[in-house]
Amino acid sequence: MLAFDGSSLSRFAVLTLGVVLVAACVTDLRTRRIPNGLALFSAVAGLGFSWMAHGAAGLVSSVTGVMIGLAIWLPFWWLHMMGGGDVKLFAAGSAWLGPAGAVEAALLAGLCGGVLSLCYVIRRHGARHTLIRLATAIDQPQLLREPSRAAWDDRIPYALAMAAGVAGAARWPGLLW
Repeated sequence: MLAFDGSSLSRFAVLTLGVVLVAACVTDLRTRRIPNGLALFSAVAGLGFSWMAHGAAGLVSSVTGVMIGLAIWLPFWWLHMMGGGDVKLFAAGSAWLGPAGAVEAALLAGLCGGVLSLCYVIRRHGARHTLIRLATAIDQPQLLREPSRAAWDDRIPYALAMAAGVAGAARWPGLLW
């Protein structure tokens, strides 16, 4: 959906999306929160860009991308495995990508999130403890969940993975298929 065709509109769109993703990552790293206004701005800008670039069909594609982005990540928020800001950021980024881009970005974000989570757990608990815990989790996967909500004070800044997925899908559409 977001085409890098070299036009002024395309360059402005890429710059806008890039600034939003960087701002989300910076605020998530600093405060472990993503401002609602940032996600709202990104969604409205993505919808507007799609409409300006592709007309009504672009707007429909953009709205569908938002709905798919929400459908993919909302269950993780419901299960307390991810923050709401991360879900909103991804859905807003999906407005720029359309439905196929949203699916591809989700796969990329999941891959990046897995690496980020593994690095985070190794840093927090050490490599030996992490490997033992992962080996044990093959038979008992519930051991991978955080033990209590108090542990949420030290949450992973998952906006990094979401931003990487959205940026990767925007920059290299069709990368995974």
